[in-house]
Amino acid sequence: MTKISKGEGPPDPGQERRIEGVGKSSAPGPARGTAPGPGPGSAADGAPAGSGASAGAGPTGEGRARSPHRIDLADAGGWWADLIVPPPAPSAEAAAAESLGGEFDAIVYAGRGGARFAMEERVPPGYVLVEFARTGHGYFDLDSIDWDGREAVALGGFSAPRRFERRVMWCDNLYPLRFRVRCDDRAEWVIVIRSVRAVRALGTAATGRGSEVLLHTGPAGGLVTRLHAAKGRLRVEGHKPRRPDTPATSPDVLASVYGRPYEDVRALPEGPLLVAVVDGDGDWSLEVGELPEPQPRKGLWARLFGRQLTRPP
Repeated sequence: MTKISKGEGPPDPGQERRIEGVGKSSAPGPARGTAPGPGPGSAADGAPAGSGASAGAGPTGEGRARSPHRIDLADAGGWWADLIVPPPAPSAEAAAAESLGGEFDAIVYAGRGGARFAMEERVPPGYVLVEFARTGHGYFDLDSIDWDGREAVALGGFSAPRRFERRVMWCDNLYPLRFRVRCDDRAEWVIVIRSVRAVRALGTAATGRGSEVLLHTGPAGGLVTRLHAAKGRLRVEGHKPRRPDTPATSPDVLASVYGRPYEDVRALPEGPLLVAVVDGDGDWSLEVGELPEPQPRKGLWARLFGRQLTRPP
């Protein structure tokens, strides 16, 4: 059984999110390798990190926004260093992830306050993992944006302070990854981009708390999702392999549980499949097995909907 621990305490309440594929905007954009002009109240829209002033521009200091900058993942001096869960050791299941995304070294950016920036590095086309954490309280929102500065992927409407959230998103090689961070100028944040080959195998069962991304490589079956928190929410989505430069598709909804301890059973597609636990508020468990046969209707509803309607002679 895969066991995952993702921080302490429930996330702050926030807006719902959607996770879709990144697509190139239909509107004409700047030529490849150039950056659009700066937008009001934020860093240069799409400019490389560190090349423009961020929201609340002014002398860098406590309580002021700070332009995003590349940092070393091995840097043990950051407040976030102890929060990052190291990638698992390579396994036989990791080979199945080749059809989902390429392999590359982790890319890490940090900053303070709201900003729009483009990462200097280009990643192989496919799915990538996006991990993020922040300090402080209040509103926090992370989006991937296109050339025109419009939202491409909504990655998070909230994040509990000092706890890593993990998402999966599709990207291609049309342009470097661009992000928009909206938060208080005093909030510090870090974003880590990883290869999907760093995901853990789902296997036959997994437990965890908060958000997570797992790899399913088995046959089609049934996924039993259980939410153990007295007051929580849980949504599980499945992301199938796809070809670069294809239109965005919505993920399969594998579970949707809200408000109380609950159990949800839905069809699990054949692997390889990325199983993303989003809106993970509270402890949860996943169990893979056969999809149960539908139960026949009983009682009043069976009499109302099970009988055939006939016309009088």
